[in-house]
Amino acid sequence: MSAVSSPAKSIHELPGPKGLPLVGNLFQIDLSIFHQQLERWCDELGPIFKIKMGSAAIAVIADPEIINQILRDRPTTWRRRRTIENVIAEMGFNGVFSSEGERWRRQRKVVALALNSAHLNQFFPKMLATTERLMRRWEAAAASGESVDLCRDVMRYTVDITTQLAFGVNVNTLETDGPVIQQQLDKVFPMIGKRMNAPFPYWRYFRGPKDRELEQAIAGIEETVNGFITDCRQRMRDQPELYEAPTNFLEAIIAAQTAEQGENFGDDEIYANVVTLLLAGEDTTANTIAWAGHYFMEFPEYLEQVRAEVDALCGTARSLTEHKQLSELPYLEAFANETMRLKPVGPLFPMEPNEDVELLGYQIPKRTPVIALTRHIAINSSNFGKPDTFNPERWLKSSEVDLAPHNTQAFLPFGTGPRFCPGRNLALAEIKMALAMLCRNFDLTPSDPNVPVKEKLAFAMLPMNLKVRFSRRKQN
Repeated sequence: MSAVSSPAKSIHELPGPKGLPLVGNLFQIDLSIFHQQLERWCDELGPIFKIKMGSAAIAVIADPEIINQILRDRPTTWRRRRTIENVIAEMGFNGVFSSEGERWRRQRKVVALALNSAHLNQFFPKMLATTERLMRRWEAAAASGESVDLCRDVMRYTVDITTQLAFGVNVNTLETDGPVIQQQLDKVFPMIGKRMNAPFPYWRYFRGPKDRELEQAIAGIEETVNGFITDCRQRMRDQPELYEAPTNFLEAIIAAQTAEQGENFGDDEIYANVVTLLLAGEDTTANTIAWAGHYFMEFPEYLEQVRAEVDALCGTARSLTEHKQLSELPYLEAFANETMRLKPVGPLFPMEPNEDVELLGYQIPKRTPVIALTRHIAINSSNFGKPDTFNPERWLKSSEVDLAPHNTQAFLPFGTGPRFCPGRNLALAEIKMALAMLCRNFDLTPSDPNVPVKEKLAFAMLPMNLKVRFSRRKQN
């Protein structure tokens, strides 16, 4: 005789932190550490709970199997939270990151083609030249003894690479003040995070100084990027061979527009995806490099293991010199993986179902906001042994360290399923290039060891107070 399963409970029966009448938990939330607050509540309330933002209930889930299923079921059963698409669409660049449904499917094919491994292989010499510029910048800092904002420097590095990959334009922010467009892009990311988490769309009714700055920045970005697109089209008309062998993302996406993969791919989508690449390639990769630099200082024993591997591979060179070397750094890749496990740039994923669904025995109505705590599952002892301990060797098959369990389903720095990040290979290439050059040539120390490095959530999670001093590497 089979057991009769209990009917699913209502979302209103979910446990949740105590709030206030009418406003719920609204005034308890600090958006700069929102992920940490949710993680603490999860420890208290379990793998599924709710928070109240006014009268709206938001479900929060921290179960790796369920989160993986949600990500695999996009864009049919699940989608990104609607407010993300709405906010970014209002800003005018609803590209492959924020689009849903058929619009996403059409864009994904073209963007994946433009970011394939063949194009990245061709781009490697330019990435190497930018890495050498970063090395010169740090050599000057080592000579002067100045305190360096590590996040700022690696942000310039990723901006230079991404702009050159996107447009073929060498902006060189590492050695100059950079173009105006970079200052404009800097105003966009924080406002995306602010608006998507706002309890109501205030900017549609009144605009503060930051909102007006954003409008001016977006107008400038649109003028600049559309100018690049116009110039690129003319260059491709003059050099038709670029349709077969594009040299940058914009050329590749225009070439794909004319091919079968780019059918019905509009000019507005070209603009949207170029801006998306610029934004995504700037903050996310830079933050991972910065966090890894922090862990180099925290764990010198693992830094020496990375150095030994890089030294053996580079020979007499001061950095990686060939694209194939990127796949020959297992320990450095393990170090990067451990960095992303503990300090992912996306510690949570805001989602919503396109239909009524059941999660862990609770009925979640269509369009209910659901937050997946992707960092929490990666620092949970049921998924990783000694989860609070930084140890790259957990990622090496040859490791003798007993760090079981090792549930890779709980490690989602690039997502999973159909909407797996198409820029993963580019991001990992930049991370390995920068970190290999850093550990090969320099020693790092905190500018002020008494100032703790803290996490801040501003759409992506970044390190605060990461000021360092460079010195030339001491040879053994």
